[in-house]
Amino acid sequence: MAALRRGLIPLVVVLVILLASFYAVFPIGTYMEQRSAMAAAQAELATLYLENEQLRSRIEVLSDPVEIERLARSEYNLVFPGEEAYAILPQVPEPVQVPDLWPFNALVWSLSQ
Repeated sequence: MAALRRGLIPLVVVLVILLASFYAVFPIGTYMEQRSAMAAAQAELATLYLENEQLRSRIEVLSDPVEIERLARSEYNLVFPGEEAYAILPQVPEPVQVPDLWPFNALVWSLSQ
């Protein structure tokens, strides 16, 4: 019986140590995951704060009637009633000269029809 106790006590101690380490390690992993998730959320929050500040400054700029007129004229080609808008078209490209050889003369003939 004493031999059984001597063999059983170390086994119980090892089992208790394993259970204690399992309960100690498992929450640490969860804590580390939560920490990394929190860091990612804080980085996203900082990005959103920066974007909000940029949008607020854009709102201030767009509340100016002069800026609205400038954008309407330059980006949307709008004019006031009574004004005329002109567009300058690009130059017409030179026609492509196709050589008068076998595969090309059929192409020129089909395009000219």
